[in-house]
Formats: sequence, C-alpha cells, structure tokens
Amino acid sequence: MIRRTSAASRDARRSSRGATLVEFALVAPMFFLVLFSTVEAARFVFYYELLNNATRDGARYAIVHGGNSFKPTGPPNDAGGADVIARVKQSALGLLGSGVSVTPTWTPAKNERGSTVTVHASFTYSSVIPIVPFPPITVEAESTLVLNN
Repeated sequence: MIRRTSAASRDARRSSRGATLVEFALVAPMFFLVLFSTVEAARFVFYYELLNNATRDGARYAIVHGGNSFKPTGPPNDAGGADVIARVKQSALGLLGSGVSVTPTWTPAKNERGSTVTVHASFTYSSVIPIVPFPPITVEAESTLVLNN
C-alpha cells in the first residue's frame, strides 16, 4: 500500500523548518558568546596559574642557589637577581612574552641562611578573541621562601 502525503502535511513540514531556522538565529549569538567567553576565561586561568608556578620556580631557584651554593644567586653576587628573573621567564614557557615584570627581593639584603626571598611578577592580560570585550587585566603573582642553604 502506497501512502501519499497531502499538501497540508507538506506545508506543515516547511513551516517547521522555517521555525527552526528562526530559533537558531536567535539562540546562536548567545551560544557563541558563552562559548568564546568560556575559552577566554580558560586562557586567563591558564596564564594566572602559569605565572604563579613561574614565581614559585624562581623563588625555589633562589633558595637552592643561595649564598653557600657553588653558584650563588642574589646579593651580594647577583645584586639585581638576573638569574632568578631569567628562571622565572624560562618557567613561564615563553607564553607570556616580554611583557612580564619580575622583581626578586631578599630580606634582609643578604643571601644567607635564614633570609627570605620574595619573587613578584606581573603582566597585562588582554583578550585574543575580539568578540569578547574583556578589558586588559593586570595579573600579579608572588612567592616567598626562606633560604636554608
């Protein structure tokens, strides 16, 4: 038995397709906005954690290479902490670019057992996806450790 469709059922299917297209046109912009916002939020969290890890690695480098080590880092041998700054930038995997500001400080200003080293780093995060208008955000991280060497 062959079943034939009527003109009324064909018209109902056509209007259903049109309604689906209109619904998609209304929902798609909000869907993509949420999707791209989620991607940008994930990038921000990744860079934030990357900066935290880099400062922790820089502070650990400073305490391991303290005043009693073979190659001491920090005052009085490396007054600016260039080795610590290089270690932080290396640990940042180059993803943060040259916009990273790193400042190591020793308290007291001696690189000896019992003193502390604080590594502070910051950079400005900006959105890559222009659809999501996030303003530039300054991200900062700091790690403090005690020299036991």
